[in-house]
Amino acid sequence: MKRILKKNINTKKYWNKLLNRGEWGKERGAIYEKLYKYIPKNEKATALDIGCAIGHGIATLSRILPNINFEGCDFSYNGIQKAKKFYGNKISFFVHNVYKDKLKKNYDYILFIETLEHLNNPEKILKKYIKFANKKVLVTVPYKEVGWKEHIYYFDENSFKDIKEF
Repeated sequence: MKRILKKNINTKKYWNKLLNRGEWGKERGAIYEKLYKYIPKNEKATALDIGCAIGHGIATLSRILPNINFEGCDFSYNGIQKAKKFYGNKISFFVHNVYKDKLKKNYDYILFIETLEHLNNPEKILKKYIKFANKKVLVTVPYKEVGWKEHIYYFDENSFKDIKEF
């Protein structure tokens, strides 16, 4: 992984404004649909989506894997409020800042779906949360992608080779 932007615009203020509209992230369902094969379909388990935004993606995965107790968190209060409004009857959501907060419990699966590219020091964040996963940490990142003002890191096939926990 390589930092490609010096300035990180991914602030609470920025994302609260963006997510307040309620539309952002609907296309993320297509990414989440592909993840079902990494979680056993008939297993009773828990999963946390870190950086869930409005919850569109995790809602898609929860329909495919109804035996999994999904939760979602994001540092955007507005995003979490929208997620609760749209999907709160099926999924629990909570505000969580990956830089400052600690999880109160472990999960069988921790998901970072198109999230790490927005974070300062994604390797440190990954290592922090690996210990909260009983089974797996699932990660997706944009592959060799540039040009997004919110994406401060670039990822390629070598990006995670130095993380021995993987």
